[in-house]
Amino acid sequence: MKKTAIYLQIAQNIIEMIQDGTLHPGDQLMTESQLCEKYNVSRMTVNKALSTLVAQNYINRIPGKGSFVLEANVLKNIDESVPSSFSRDILSINKKPGAILVEYRVVYAKEIPDAARQLLLSDNELVHFIHRIRTIDDMRVALSYTYIPCKYLPALDVTILEQSLYRYLDEEYNIHPSATDYTFKALLPTKKQQALLLTESCALLKVSHTSVIDNGALFEYTETYYAGNQYTYHFSKK
Repeated sequence: MKKTAIYLQIAQNIIEMIQDGTLHPGDQLMTESQLCEKYNVSRMTVNKALSTLVAQNYINRIPGKGSFVLEANVLKNIDESVPSSFSRDILSINKKPGAILVEYRVVYAKEIPDAARQLLLSDNELVHFIHRIRTIDDMRVALSYTYIPCKYLPALDVTILEQSLYRYLDEEYNIHPSATDYTFKALLPTKKQQALLLTESCALLKVSHTSVIDNGALFEYTETYYAGNQYTYHFSKK
């Protein structure tokens, strides 16, 4: 079994300290000399460890000042074989995911032409429309607009919409949507979006995707507006 490189061990140790709360966003790491002494390694090894942490968006290195822990950043790997879930992403960095329901309605497809086109719906088909604020440790970080045809989900317990929708679909209906066909767009928020996110100035990353279920049916269309500094998307085609 191949042994993990020392610089990766050091990087992982620092990541664990960030994740368990020993190190907080804004905290300064030890100097390179102190890290060399602590881990009994060369400066080159420490530098490789710190460069790894920078690449993974855990720290920022400021010349002449040092290395500082960044706000938690979710690295989302886009893989069509893995169901997409905001809650799963947030739990992966040991944070608490949440949702605040802004609006829920059942609408005709003709009222939502863009979503209807994505879901290949006729005008008179009924659709669940769900508008939520997504949170990390109760901090507002994203706005989501989700559309699910009623023909695939006849009944929806509205009380679960401030929890994990995907967990509800799994537990109640054994439905496991898999996201596909992503599109991305950077834009500035509207006044309404600023008010919902409780921010005066924040660039947004709009991520749109459809989801399919096991029989190949288009089950969901979602548009999510992420605070740009909270999410990193990584695409790897296997």
